[in-house]
Amino acid sequence: MRYSLPFLVLFAIAVLASHAMAADEAKPAGDVQKINYDDHVRAIFREHCFTCHNQNDAKGGLNLESFGATMEGGASGEVVIEQDIESSRLFALISGAENPKMPPNQDPIAKEKRDIIQKWIEMGALENSGSKAKAKKKTGLAMSGPVTTGKPDGPAAMPEGLWKAPVLDLDGAGAISAMAHSPWAPLVAIAGEKQIALYNTDTMKLMGVLPYPQGKAYILRFSRNGEVLMAGGGRGGYSGSVTLFNVRDGKELITVGDEYDAVLAADISPDLSRIALGGPQRLVRIYSTANGELLYEIKKHTDWVTAIAYSPDGVLLATGDRSNGLFVWEADTAREYLNLQGHKEGITAVSWQPDSNVLASSSSDSSVKLWGMVDGKNIKSFNAHGGGSEWVSYTHDGRMVTAGRDKVAKVFAGDGKELKKTPGYPDMTLRACFNHDGTKIIAGDWTGEIRVYNVEDMQELGKLKAVTPTYANMIASLQEEIVVLDKSSSDLAAAAAAAKQGWDNHLAAIENTKKASGNATTAINNAKNMIGQLKQSIAQAEAAQRQQEGEVRNKEADSKKWSGEISKAEQMVNQANAKIEDYKRKIQEKNNGMGNAKNAQAEHQKQLDQLRNQLASQQKAQEADKENEQRAADVKKTTEAIVSKEAELKKDAESIAAIEGELKKLQGESNQVNQQKSEAEKAVATAKQNQQTAEKQLADAKAAVEAAKKTQNDGKKQITDQENLIKRSEDEVKRLAEQLKKLEEAKPNVEKAMNEKAVAAKDAAEKAAAAKVELEALKKESAAYVAADGKAAPEQQASLTGAESK
Repeated sequence: MRYSLPFLVLFAIAVLASHAMAADEAKPAGDVQKINYDDHVRAIFREHCFTCHNQNDAKGGLNLESFGATMEGGASGEVVIEQDIESSRLFALISGAENPKMPPNQDPIAKEKRDIIQKWIEMGALENSGSKAKAKKKTGLAMSGPVTTGKPDGPAAMPEGLWKAPVLDLDGAGAISAMAHSPWAPLVAIAGEKQIALYNTDTMKLMGVLPYPQGKAYILRFSRNGEVLMAGGGRGGYSGSVTLFNVRDGKELITVGDEYDAVLAADISPDLSRIALGGPQRLVRIYSTANGELLYEIKKHTDWVTAIAYSPDGVLLATGDRSNGLFVWEADTAREYLNLQGHKEGITAVSWQPDSNVLASSSSDSSVKLWGMVDGKNIKSFNAHGGGSEWVSYTHDGRMVTAGRDKVAKVFAGDGKELKKTPGYPDMTLRACFNHDGTKIIAGDWTGEIRVYNVEDMQELGKLKAVTPTYANMIASLQEEIVVLDKSSSDLAAAAAAAKQGWDNHLAAIENTKKASGNATTAINNAKNMIGQLKQSIAQAEAAQRQQEGEVRNKEADSKKWSGEISKAEQMVNQANAKIEDYKRKIQEKNNGMGNAKNAQAEHQKQLDQLRNQLASQQKAQEADKENEQRAADVKKTTEAIVSKEAELKKDAESIAAIEGELKKLQGESNQVNQQKSEAEKAVATAKQNQQTAEKQLADAKAAVEAAKKTQNDGKKQITDQENLIKRSEDEVKRLAEQLKKLEEAKPNVEKAMNEKAVAAKDAAEKAAAAKVELEALKKESAAYVAADGKAAPEQQASLTGAESK
């Protein structure tokens, strides 16, 4: 066995501390009362706990009826750790620090009783008054800080200040022999020849190189808290061991094992207290990390031990071999717990479900089997890879990643349902693991190709190498990368500017479309208002047309009437002319008797003329105000009065003629004829004048009718034009709405593209700047390494040849 200098120093300190403790134990107890299980604690357990935690009904596998059963613990492991109250889960449950609070559905145990249990644990959890406290149990690796088995409280461990120079300058790598990812940090460890490369799986950057002078690592594991990296391996047929490294500074913590062949499988217990290893010697050896002591040897396997893993709760240990042997052991005692039979060929890997209740095993028979730890039954079996499954590994959420001979890596759900698989590799995949948050997988094959994939879409994110470059190569590569990054930054900046202009144009198009739509809507509203006004004008024109058409009918009747009057009056004139010629001689004789009759006739004629003048005035007023029905009534009344006067005048003439006829028949007849002629002539003139007036009014009415028709026709045409405008505008509004919808729908994508290009441009600029900073740092680191190389050469040479460190 070989021990590193830091471990030897710490081991010496631990030995001195143990002597000091023994000396303290040898001192008299004085007045301090020994709190023990039999005299003090059992009574409290009996009162509050025995109903659920007894020999017949041990809830959670925990029986508190006896000291031995209490110290053995339950299904989740030990619940009482001597002298370590913080690690004693039993006290955490009864004090309410953890759930479920105990006892359930009862009032909490009184504080004075809890104080007794606390003192009992702190004083060493004694069985009886004659018991002595044991030396406080040490977890080993105390120099790593507080030991936890889960997510660390502070920042997860990442390498700091490690050299990146390769141990050996090789041209190429062979098959991937070992790979592991930190459970809490973006850090993957990859085994190479005499070295272990550490990569950041977020940036794909090399974080450092750990020399592994023992040879080649065939198994790598991170501790549960990610603070420690375990490497197991060696040189085939010559030597084998397991080494623990501090992840943060890369320092070797301890090396255990002195095998005659390379270690093929190994694991470190969750509490970092033990290391189990195995290989071609068909033995499983379990070592203490506190002092490197060999604790147990398991000789059950009949072939090379190829797989070893502690359960996450540290209660069980699973081991598998090349001849399909698969066993589960009690981690603390190395007693056989389960013999899992079912695989037909060799076991290639084992991995525990996070709750420790299920064990997954992969085999060369192509299958992955899931085993329940309650009864050891095979609860699920599925063919993961044709030709053989080479690896299986769980992640925090219960998914599995596998590798195999069909040249792919796969992701499975906890029930064995295949979820994803990688594109094909050049040769069979040998190792695969999830990253710390389960979003990526890293897988490597027989040719040494290692790829990183995004689990969601199985897009390749980058490649890693087991053979790491020299500082000179890294600097040259980074310089080339900076040229590419500068160009990419410039191109992406231009693309981002173009995307910003496209975004501005898109917003302008949206605003222009909204404005055009508003204009079209306004045009529609204006057209509808115009149509309303036109319909009103047409209605008014139709009313005027009907009125004027009535006027036309009236004036046509008037004109016809006056034509009849003219004809009648002209006939009377002709008759009178004939009589005048006959009575012409006689009239002369009768003229003297006509005076009085003419005077009376003149008076009537005067009244008639007045009425006619009145009629003319009324007709003129009626022409000026055609809508006034009173005017028309006055005209009609006056006209009737004229007719009446004319009739009266006629009666006067006839009366005079009759009277004179008695006295002066001949004269009267002559006067009568002349009078009739005069009246007939006047009637002809009046009738003609009235006919001319009626015809003028008729023409005016007809013109008004035509004007009203034209108004209607023009209005209807304008309505048609406005309706067509509305139709076009509505079509335009609809088209613009669709265009606006498409623009609005495209807006998030345009904005996303702009933002993505802006982010890409920013990222590219930041990457270029970071690469330049990295280049300068790498140059300084290279110079520092060259300066330190001469001083460190003897020690490095000693480590490479396998000599023990002094």
